[in-house]
Amino acid sequence: MHRIYTDGSGDGRMAWYNESTNENWSDQKEGITNNEAEYLAIYNALSSVKDKDVEVLSDSKVAVNQLSREWHIREASLRQLFDKIQDLINEKGLNVRFVWIPREKNKTGKYLG
Repeated sequence: MHRIYTDGSGDGRMAWYNESTNENWSDQKEGITNNEAEYLAIYNALSSVKDKDVEVLSDSKVAVNQLSREWHIREASLRQLFDKIQDLINEKGLNVRFVWIPREKNKTGKYLG
């Protein structure tokens, strides 16, 4: 199972760290919200996995609860990213579990620096 930590910030920075493979990625995109950055980090993380079982750990309650289908999505931009992530999960046949963690437990902090 891949255990991946993801994070996005209000200035468009986003990152993920795959604890299982010790891989990491970071990028920045201007003009997006912290929630959009979080979703894009998750999408990019899931694009990279080879194992079918994935645990995504994030300090974003919005992303975790929306992607777990516990909260409704009202923003059109997040709905589009949600659909993109769900399509990727289906295409790759992934079994994904989204888990909320406190910010201080998120291992992506050093990649957003």
